[in-house]
This record gives sequence, structure tokens and C-alpha cells, in this order.
Amino acid sequence: MNVLGIGGYSHDSAAALLVDGEVVAAVAEERLSREKHVGGVPTLAVDWCLETAGLSMADIDHVGCYMRPGLRLGKRIPYRLTRAMIKFPLYSLGFAGYEVLHNAQYMYGMKQLLEKGSKTQLHWMEHHPAHAASAYLVSPFDRAALLSVDYVGEWAATWTGVGNGTQMRCLRSQNYPYSLGVFYSAITDYLGFLRASDEYKVMGLASYGKPEYYEAMKALIQPTPDGLYTMDLSWTQWPYLPGSRFGYFSKKFIDTFGPKRMKGESVTEHHENMAASAQKLLEEIVLHMANHLHQETGEKQLCLAGGVALNCAMNGRLLRETPFEDIYIQPASGDDGIAIGAAMQLNDRFENTPRKYIMNHAFLGPEYDSDAIRTVLDRGKLTYEKPDSVEERTAELLAKGKIVGWFQGRMEFGPRALGSRSILADPTRPEMKDLLNKYVKYREEFRPFAPSVLAEKAPDYFEGCTDSPFMLFVYPVKEEMKERLPAITHIDGTARVQTVTREAHARYYDMIAAFEKRRGVPVVLNTSFNVMGEPIVNTPEDAVRCFYTTGMDALVIGDFVLLK
Repeated sequence: MNVLGIGGYSHDSAAALLVDGEVVAAVAEERLSREKHVGGVPTLAVDWCLETAGLSMADIDHVGCYMRPGLRLGKRIPYRLTRAMIKFPLYSLGFAGYEVLHNAQYMYGMKQLLEKGSKTQLHWMEHHPAHAASAYLVSPFDRAALLSVDYVGEWAATWTGVGNGTQMRCLRSQNYPYSLGVFYSAITDYLGFLRASDEYKVMGLASYGKPEYYEAMKALIQPTPDGLYTMDLSWTQWPYLPGSRFGYFSKKFIDTFGPKRMKGESVTEHHENMAASAQKLLEEIVLHMANHLHQETGEKQLCLAGGVALNCAMNGRLLRETPFEDIYIQPASGDDGIAIGAAMQLNDRFENTPRKYIMNHAFLGPEYDSDAIRTVLDRGKLTYEKPDSVEERTAELLAKGKIVGWFQGRMEFGPRALGSRSILADPTRPEMKDLLNKYVKYREEFRPFAPSVLAEKAPDYFEGCTDSPFMLFVYPVKEEMKERLPAITHIDGTARVQTVTREAHARYYDMIAAFEKRRGVPVVLNTSFNVMGEPIVNTPEDAVRCFYTTGMDALVIGDFVLLK
């Protein structure tokens, strides 16, 4: 049976293809269109998935979409009109019109996609269960507690449940506007970054501050005895006023915590402390939910999903401070990853067979062979070498302090570069962090960089780290290793770790092993192969363009090496 999953529409649209229960292809539309966080029907992603598997739409049995449009309309419009009609009549009417148009475009676009699929059945999946399925149904667990924390789906913002075999059961949910995703997006906007896309900057900035506003900020969100939370909406402003001095927050919030940082203004200690306070509040509420979920279900494993699950610092605390023995987070835990969840739900519904697929790597996207890469290099009249061992040559360059673009194999699914589309550097050199931020990534100086480490040696360098293939957990760097690994040790003494096995990515593993022989550490600095504001590179042309327009010293692309 062939099942196609569609993730995202408002943003981060993606497609994933299951063939007989196995994920054979998955890619975000942004990687193909080159427009970061692009939404809409992912036509390019769908076409690529089908082409990769040698299929057409006529071969697809079922398509699962990331949201139920009727439920979305039925919940959102009445709430908006009744809550805001008197105070914001024009906005409320405009929002209602937007929701109707948005859903009509979504439904029309999906049905157009299916025009060539005579036997294809279209299914509108519920948002949060599909989120949960995107983690649980591809996890190694037969049973698990389930937690999905997001901005908003049709109407739910947080969802808890339990999984057994292929079955998932909802325990309870919390609806919009009581949303942890909205809260963190509001803080992101308050700190002068882009809401709904720059939350990771707040997480990085938080480590520089102290949570001195935490006690006051707790008034915004309070845990409840049922394992969820409530929010005091008097601190927020609705509707959101883009570009204003308030943004998401009310005058009450601004009077208490100070004015919003506007774009271009300096980041001060106050902003660092606000980020630290908001990060701690988010962590404490999610810890409360996870602890209650463990007590309620008695499960030993937790599957975490939703956009908030990309908060690696929060995930690290969940791993260390809750009773769960293991936590699984799918690498594309945002709306793009729902493509996998929706497809897995349909596969289990119609096949009703034991689960056989475990997602233990993220290399599900496009790849290019040596002939395709050589053609691009020759067409550009570029000078390159073809060493006997790409792994040894790359390790040699890194050991000499070179910054290397690394383009190998199938592209990763999800926002993290995991050794296929990466920029690499020597983590033992203190200057590397600033060099990369200033001359390669063109981004804020407070942004940290992550390490890739040989899996079997991870516990020697990072406290409690044994398995972290998707770079979704923060671990403390061992005290004796902080001076040895200055470029990947964040200001708070932690690192967002990726563990690398030879089974998942042989060439990347062998390169790191070769680097260890030269510098004495089985660790390389790994950041995504892109510059700020652009998607991670996909094609050889993308890689060459990024290489020549940044401060990288070398490009290792397939079997070839280019030097500046």
C-alpha cells in the first residue's frame, strides 16, 4: 500500500511517502522552492517523493492531510467573533473572511493534487493526534505516554495521550488561546525577533541571562492539578498588533517588564534575563505536564511532538528530571513532520499490521551521485580535486583550522543538519564560534554551535549522553572537556549534541574518526549548510553558491573537494 502524508499549510509544508509501511521519502517544500518556511500545498515535495519511488499519483492509495478544515472553521470563527467583535469589529470580520478563504484554498489545493489519482482517497487528519503519531508510530516503543505541544492545531494547543501498539488514546487537551507555543512566540516577538520562526534564538539567548523575572512571569501561566495549565489572558493583547510597541502583550505586561525590543535595537542584559525567565517558565510547565503524565499512565517512555518539542534545552531537562527512562522526538517535530504522522496513521488504519518501521535516522531527502555533482562543477568551470579518501582529506582540512562545507548523501528531514548538509569546523579552536557567526552564517553573535560526536564516545564528553541522533537534547559538557571543546560549549556549559553511528551515516562517522586521530577528540562542530534567512542547501548548485558567497575555506561535495 502506498500512502502520502502532507504536513503544514500555513507554514512549513512538506510531504512524506510510505510504501508498505516504510518511509521511503520525506522533504520540506522550502528545500525545493528555496523559500524558508514556505506553506501551501507542497507540490514540489509531492512530485519529488513520487519520482524518487518511481510512482505516480495514480499509484497512491491514501493521502493524509495535516488538519481538519471543518473543525478548524467551526472552532476558530465563533471564538474570534464572540470574543473580539465589539472591540475589533473590522479585524474580526476580516479574520473570519481570511479563515474561510484559507480553508477553501487548502481544500481546493489538496483536491487538485488528487486529480490524477483515480483510486486515491483523501483524509483530513486531526492536527495533534497526527503530531503525536509522527513521533510514536515511528519510535522504537511498543507503549508510551504521548505529549504534543504546539502553537495551535484546529483549536487544541496541547494534547496528552497514551499509545499501545498501533493505537493512540487522548487523555486531555488544552485549547487556544491557552497555548505555550503562543506564549513563546510572544516572547520571541517581544525580544525583537520574528514570531513563529525565531524561537530558537530566544532559547540560545536565554543561556546568557538570569531568570530574575521568573517569579513575576509565573502570573502568566499556572500549572493545574489535572496535569495541564491555565493562563491569565490579562497579560496578553489580542489581536496581535504587528510592528507595535506591544505585539502580543498588553499594557499590563509592558508596564511590568519594560518596553518591547524593536528590530535593530541592541540586545541588552534585560533582554537576556527576559529570555532566561521565559525559558524557565516554559520548562517548568512542561516538566509539570510530563511528571503528571508519567504518574497517570505509568509508562516508562515518552514520545514528544509539536513545534515546542524543538526546544532542546527543555528536552534536556525532561530527560534528566522526569521519571521517564527514555524520550523519543522525531527530527521534524513541527508541522512538516506531520506528513509522516498522517501517513503512518492511515497505514495503520487500513493495513492493521504490526509496526515494522523505526525512524532511527533522518536521511530521507534528495541525493546526487558523483556524475550529477561533477556535471555541476564542470559546467561552472570550477577547479576541484578527487582525493583517494574524502574522509581523510576533510579531517586534514578541519585539523588545519579550515571551515568546510560538507555535502553528502540524502538530505536530512527536519530543521537540523545532521551530517549530510552541514558546515563543519574544529571544535577545539576558541575562535571558531565568532568566525562562523560573523563570516559564514551572518547571524547574531550569541548563537551557539552544536557538536557531532561518535556515539560510543559521547558519554566521555557529555554528561548522560548515550543516544541523541537528531540533535534535539541539550547535555552538560563534562567539566574537564569544556576547555578542550570551547567552540561548541555554550555559555551555560551545555551543548546540543548529535551522536553519530556508522550504520546511520558511514562517511560522516569515518570522517569524525579521522579527525580524532589528528586533534584527539571524536567531535566536530556541525552547523547547517545555509546562511541566516535561507533554507538548508539541497542541490549541488545551492552548495556551490553558498560556498562562494560566504567565508568557508573548502567544500567537500560527494567525492570532490574545492578549495579557496
